[in-house]
Amino acid sequence: MSTLDLTEAMEPLRAMLAADGYALEVSRGADGRTIVLDVTATGDACADCLAPPAVIAAVARNCVPDDSPLAGGEIDVRLPASSGSGSH
Repeated sequence: MSTLDLTEAMEPLRAMLAADGYALEVSRGADGRTIVLDVTATGDACADCLAPPAVIAAVARNCVPDDSPLAGGEIDVRLPASSGSGSH
């Protein structure tokens, strides 16, 4: 699955985060098997609305097609530093 396809697959997650004022950048980790989700706050971000990393990872996991080589793989969620939550 290319990064472009992966970005398309994560569109439901992107929409969920955007509703609370967050942007999402999707990439693959250096190992080529990890999905990296960089969540950043926009000017309209609701700090109390941001889901925890485990929830974001679960939604992302559901976005990956079952036949993808990335299905069931590691998902690294990187939240804004001010969110108070660590990465998954």
